[in-house]
Amino acid sequence: MDQRLLASFVVLAEELHFIRAAERLRITQSALSQQISKLEQELDVQLFDRTRRRVSLTDAGRSLLEEGSIALKQLTLAVDMAKRAAQGHVGRLTIGFADAAALNVLPTLTSEFARLFPGVNIILHEMISAEQVEALRAGRIQIAFLRPVFDNEDFETFLLLREPYVVAISATHRLATSEVIRLTELADEGLITTHRVKARYVHGNFQPYLKRAGIQLKIVQEVNELHAILGLVAGGLGIALFPRSIIKLQLEGVVYKNLHRDDTPMAEMLIAKRSDDRTATVTRFMEMAKRFYRPAR
Repeated sequence: MDQRLLASFVVLAEELHFIRAAERLRITQSALSQQISKLEQELDVQLFDRTRRRVSLTDAGRSLLEEGSIALKQLTLAVDMAKRAAQGHVGRLTIGFADAAALNVLPTLTSEFARLFPGVNIILHEMISAEQVEALRAGRIQIAFLRPVFDNEDFETFLLLREPYVVAISATHRLATSEVIRLTELADEGLITTHRVKARYVHGNFQPYLKRAGIQLKIVQEVNELHAILGLVAGGLGIALFPRSIIKLQLEGVVYKNLHRDDTPMAEMLIAKRSDDRTATVTRFMEMAKRFYRPAR
């Protein structure tokens, strides 16, 4: 059924007066009469009883008015929702993030986006950077907060954050009162880290620095949760290396110490999307991220 014909019918059914209905529709009375006749022909029913003095609804007309009004409202709502979705105001946004992002860029950007676009449902998935690369490629996530662990991917990326590493040690550690620590001072320490796949980026970053210092840290424990690592550090079972954002996690018995500037690489956090994803919601999120973190800190 033609939406325009249905809308004209509803207005006339409400007014029961051709002149007033035509004025509301901003068309001529003749055009309105033609539209109503066309609709009656399409439906093969009479919708109005017309006399020179009055216009009234038939039983078929009353039935169509009840259902037609609902249909018009639903159609109007659907069209409005489609337009808002095309503009990035409604819908959903699926985001993957490395756990470190939750300590720096993720809360700022997701909270601001939710404030600006409350109609968008943000869905978060914590995963390691390598998993995010696969998820982006497969379309399971639309935005990724990840480390630069990929080459030659067809992604649009932007550097959000660069930060040095710190060393987490027990509050009773012999170096707990030091202002700055050199890598050579950690030569005899056991390293607590995440499992090797997850820790690949950190180990790759530090390898040239450890080689230059002439030491190799021995891994004594591998666990995945940050709080578990810090708990083991607090218990004196080893040390841990983290990007500086970790200092937001304050745990009794753990202190964070700066590494000497010559002994620490820089940890990078990127935001990425597929280059062929031009949906409005994704585009708006990327644009907002670039505004917040330009230039990268």
